[in-house]
Amino acid sequence: MTIRGVNSPAKPQTWLGENGIVYHDLHGFSHLTIDLVRYMHNARGRIAGRRKRPVLILGQDILTVDFEVQLFASHPDLLRSTSALAVVGNSFMLRHLTSMFLSYHAPVYPVQRFDLRDEAEGWLTGIIDQTQHG
Repeated sequence: MTIRGVNSPAKPQTWLGENGIVYHDLHGFSHLTIDLVRYMHNARGRIAGRRKRPVLILGQDILTVDFEVQLFASHPDLLRSTSALAVVGNSFMLRHLTSMFLSYHAPVYPVQRFDLRDEAEGWLTGIIDQTQHG
């Protein structure tokens, strides 16, 4: 796995919350590579199975994203397993990267960026409620 950035942890933390949300904590990662995203997707499959779930990425330190990552967001495996994606972080770069991604490569599932984790969890919980009761 190639990860650019000083003091990047070796692997992101991934867990399934009691709320049904899959979390990926990218604290310390400044560059989002396709290898890193594939690793997260595999980790998610191990802990959450193939069931369609919402995903929350804690990406406050992300400064750059590989082009292939944007395309991978619409990979059939992700389309089958992702009901929504929330990205948390309020830096100028993350705002810009998210805006560009949504302008050119938005997947069919809803994607939003939030300043705060609580806001993202609230939005994703609403999507869970809609799919269970809709």
